[in-house]
Formats: sequence, structure tokens, C-alpha cells
Amino acid sequence: MMKSILLVFFCLMIISSSAQSINDYNNYLQTHNQVVFVKANSDSTINGTMFLYERKNHHKQWKLKDSFDIVVGKNGLGKDATSSINLNNITPVKHEGDGKSPAGIFPLGPVFSYHKLKHIHMPFVQVDTNFYCVDDVNSNYYNTLIRQDTAQHNFNSFEYMRRHDSLYEYGVWVKYNSEPVHAGNGSCIFIHIWRNEHSGTAGCTATTKENILELIYWLNKKKNPVLLQVVKN
Repeated sequence: MMKSILLVFFCLMIISSSAQSINDYNNYLQTHNQVVFVKANSDSTINGTMFLYERKNHHKQWKLKDSFDIVVGKNGLGKDATSSINLNNITPVKHEGDGKSPAGIFPLGPVFSYHKLKHIHMPFVQVDTNFYCVDDVNSNYYNTLIRQDTAQHNFNSFEYMRRHDSLYEYGVWVKYNSEPVHAGNGSCIFIHIWRNEHSGTAGCTATTKENILELIYWLNKKKNPVLLQVVKN
């Protein structure tokens, strides 16, 4: 009996030690002191967990602020073709229209909302139906937030940033495929409000309205926040 208990304990220790933690990515986080760490359950399912980590500086240990359930793209995750981190447990590469959320490390900002927000610590855009995110791969505005009344109309497809539902009522822009932008690699990636826990997105990461608001008021541009999105081991 004792041998069986010890064997189970030993196996649990191996599993625990092999599961990836935020410290496994420290080499990529030297200049970042806030991390939205998303672990998807697999590269082909929608569910996962978001962990909010922060530290005072890169000499200090990470502290977990909170965690909550999320959904990703309706077809799971696709790896960023330009990612510097190891994404070997993710098969497909992210591209436009694939219904997958990007895996990798990406800067965050600005925050956006249908409403005026005060006392936040990130760049902010109050969006209305005049704001578009262009997803036309042939446009020079591809993967760019524009005001349609001031932009040249050289695009054939886009997303309204103020929708007829609440999905974009509060959100955070994920700077995936930015600086430089590669046509066809994917566009208009946000963290926003979900429909529910059973519905994947078109390629974003989503959670409840309450969680999005907590995230928005927690983020601080001085801490250079990033989204770190992977498949859990």
C-alpha cells in the first residue's frame, strides 16, 4: 500500500514539474512586468485559462493577480509564423480567416470601449461605428484601426469596432502581426467579451465582461504588458 502511495506521489511530482510556468518564458520577458498568460487546453479546442501575472521589475518574482476561464478561436490556436518562442506542440500556422487565435508573445494596447473610461493606465480609444479594423489582405490598411471618414476607401472588408452586440463593449487590442504587418498572417485580434463559455471566437481571446473590466483596470503601460498565449503541457 505504501509503495502505491509513493508511486502516485512521484508521478504527480513529475507531472507538476513538467507543466510549463511563466518562469519558463523569462528569457522572452526581460522588459515586461505584466503578462496576460493564456494556456489553451489544446491547439484545436476553444477552452483555456487566463492568468494575470505581474512583478515590480525583472529582478523580482512573478506574482499571480488572478485567473479565469477563457475561450479562444473557434478552431483553436495557430502559431505565429514569426514567433521566437517554442511552439512545437501547436501544429498549424496562423493565417487570415482560419478561425484560430495566435500563439506567441504579443504587446497589448490600446484599450477600447463603446464608453468613455476614466482612471485606466493604458492608451485608450472610445470607438463608434466610424471606427473600422481592416481585414482586407490587399489593403494598405490591413490589420489597422482606422476612422472611415478620414481614410482612403481602398479596402473591401473590415470589422466594425462598435457592433450591434456587447462583444466589443470593452476590449484590449492585441498587437499581433504588427510592426511589420504581413499580409495574410491574420488581423483584428483582441481580448474581448465572450458570448458564452461554449462559443469560440473568430480569432480573438474572450472572457466575461467582469473579467475584461478587471483586466482593463489592471493593465499598466509602464509595465509594458504582453499577451503570452500557448497550449498547456
